[in-house]
Amino acid sequence: MNIGVLKEIKQDERRVALQPSQARALSSLAHNIYVESGAGERAGFSDADYQASGAKIVRKDEVLARARLLLKVKAPLRSEYDDYAPHHILFTYLHFDENISSQDLSELISRGFLGIAYEWVGKAGHYPLLEPMSKLTGYLFAQRALELCSQEKGVFCARNEDLLLPGGRALIVGCGNIGLSAFKYLSDLGVALTVIVTRGGEDFNRKANARFGTEGIDYVGTTRTNLVTMNSKDPSRTQHTISALLPETDIVLNCAVRRPNLPKRRMEYLIDRSMVRRMQKGSIICDCTACDNDMIETCTSSALLYDSYREEGVVHYNCDHIPSLVANTATRLLTARTFAYIQYIAHLDSLQAITQDENLRNGVCCYRGHLTHALSAEKKGLPYRPLTDVIEALSSAA
Repeated sequence: MNIGVLKEIKQDERRVALQPSQARALSSLAHNIYVESGAGERAGFSDADYQASGAKIVRKDEVLARARLLLKVKAPLRSEYDDYAPHHILFTYLHFDENISSQDLSELISRGFLGIAYEWVGKAGHYPLLEPMSKLTGYLFAQRALELCSQEKGVFCARNEDLLLPGGRALIVGCGNIGLSAFKYLSDLGVALTVIVTRGGEDFNRKANARFGTEGIDYVGTTRTNLVTMNSKDPSRTQHTISALLPETDIVLNCAVRRPNLPKRRMEYLIDRSMVRRMQKGSIICDCTACDNDMIETCTSSALLYDSYREEGVVHYNCDHIPSLVANTATRLLTARTFAYIQYIAHLDSLQAITQDENLRNGVCCYRGHLTHALSAEKKGLPYRPLTDVIEALSSAA
């Protein structure tokens, strides 16, 4: 198969979708690899590295003309919509269910390409291509929040030598992969933590032990973490608890996405503007999920790695692709997971064969102008058509 590696044009995006060593492996299997000039430079991989691995370095228009499988990292920007055609397979993060407008989504999928989203490849709640970036995201947001707290509030949050450096306080919302990374990073530094969870301490410890490869450790007790269980039946009670904590909180990290049982009509925001106003000036709020004005009223995502802004005197940092801060590390972590699927796609005799792998099939979000991802269709109010129906219709027409 002809495989193309595109250079990211999103501002501050430095990752690349294939390492030179992986290009070598694909070339040895008789696949043709076309890499857009400069695609890997900001991640530490030069054009010469790819050439030495058997890839051809070409302009973008040649990548698009020659390749069937296109590899990217970030979801296409509007200026890239015309790049894709019905014969293309686009393998990247797509995020159709997030900040893209319904109009833009309709326009993008009308190009007819087969779109496979990294974030939805998997099954039973396990998404192996999303996982490494989620874990890294939690660590990096925690690191960046500490830096901002020092710069903007003048508070050194790590606890050292007790009274000499007493440390700061942070509130973490959620204990998925992002939240657990933030918890590990901050608790190791002795930051006083409160974590908003959906269940109690036993469940939190079970998740932490599973995540960190330990057994029987009481992470809540040993770190003296304060857990607050989310009251889904009456979220206002949890909001009241959070509101009482905010005046003494230096850092808020939202690591949770909105659950179906808490739609906007039941809980417009977990933290609204009036609650933000209770925080001390110069305190830090980060929405690590980069969902605009969703769980936190004052949070809007940014494409800039170092962009922050103030609302109600509180510093907000909500970069929507923070793994790009460490582009080499992030590229290695991501492509270590995507490569097996790239190999599988490259060996397909027909696109219909994609349905034979359940994990990969679940990642297909659009095909031949149809939106084939149910959640995205529901959230954007657009028509949904199952992938199997699209393939059957194409087979019948052939």
